[in-house]
Parts: sequence; structure tokens; C-alpha cells
Amino acid sequence: MNPFAEHSTTEHAITSALAAWESWNKLGFKTRSERLTAALHKLTLPREAQKLLQLLLERAARLEKVQELPGPTGECNELYLNGRGVAVVHGTDQSHQVAFLGQLITALVSGNCVLASLPSQTDWCESICKQLHAAGISEAVLQHHAALNTYTLSQLEGISLVAPVCTEEESISLNRQLAERNGLLVQLIPETDPVGCTQLLQPDHLLRFVTEKTRSINTTAVGGNATLLELGNG
Repeated sequence: MNPFAEHSTTEHAITSALAAWESWNKLGFKTRSERLTAALHKLTLPREAQKLLQLLLERAARLEKVQELPGPTGECNELYLNGRGVAVVHGTDQSHQVAFLGQLITALVSGNCVLASLPSQTDWCESICKQLHAAGISEAVLQHHAALNTYTLSQLEGISLVAPVCTEEESISLNRQLAERNGLLVQLIPETDPVGCTQLLQPDHLLRFVTEKTRSINTTAVGGNATLLELGNG
């Protein structure tokens, strides 16, 4: 593909993902978990993949809870979790399908829109995306993008996180490339155990795909509760 045409296509993909992100994120963890669970039941997947993905979705549903924070009289303060934005889920030659699916579903259920790329298994990756579209996941929320590679990942503007399935050495190299970017810091969340899925099974893995936000409500305002301030903490 012409490099200029590829860049334009990628920019369009990110723009459409950003446009869809707010509504997908507002669904909440529980609703997204339910939708993705229903979608997965329509896919033909190995038993090990089904078990892993179901575990991740069950954990995600529990992130819906809003935590109350201490504050002065007349003010209610809350802490809640939010998706980060646009995620790139990328697999290298060493990627295993189960690990790739784990990263993909984790990014989606956490409230992120996803650009998916698995160059070594392009047809399979495209098929999974199409099956999820048919099961009700918006084409803007999940997009297959075969042309992405470790170099273009470090150049993309508008993305918030990269969730690769790769070796430890590839993770270090990609982290260095992302650190040299200008502008928004991009979170790197690798799975470096493509077969055992060690990182995906960690209890805090899902939390790396989200950001904390706080909401302050003045409970003494005229006419009832009024939201005065909403701050995001990356």
C-alpha cells in the first residue's frame, strides 16, 4: 500500500474510533460485559479461550462500582473508572490466538475502542472482527487494520494505549519507541507470555486499560444535587 494512502486510512480509522468512543464508554462495565459475553457465545472458539475470556468479562463487570470518597459537608465525592480512549491491539509473529483475543476483549470491555492488527494471521483476525460486528459490536468501536506494525504504532496520533502480544525483547523496543513520541503519553500493556497468558491472568491487568476519574457533587445546591466538577486523572 502507498505510505500516504496507508497513513490517511489509519487517520480515518482513529477519527471514527474517537467519534464512537464516548457512547461505548458510557455503556458501563456491566453492560459491555453482558454484550461481549453474548457476542462470544456466537463465536466458535477453543474451550481454553472461552474460559479465559469469560473470566476477564466477569472481572470487568465488577469494575462498575463507584467508590465514595470523604469530603466536606454538603459535597459528595466519587471515584470511578473510565476507558482510556483508542487502543491498538497488535500481535507479532509469536502471538497466540488465545492471548490476542484476551487483549482484544479486555480492551473492549474496559471501555476502549480498538484497532486490531495481527499481520501473521490477517484472515483469522479479520474474521473475528467481522463475527463480533455481526454479534452487535459497532464497526467503529472495533476495526481490523492489517497494515499496522511496531513502527507505525509509535507514530500514530490519537491513540491512548497499545496492548501487544509479543516477546519481552519486542516489548522493550516498542516501549522505547513510544517514549520518544511527542504529545499524549501512550500506555503500553503487553502480554509477553503468548501461551500461558500470565499477564492477562493477573488480577490488576484490567486496571491498566482504564483511568481513574473523580466527580464532585454539591448536595446543597438550589433545586437538588448539581454536578459541579468532573476531573480526569490519567
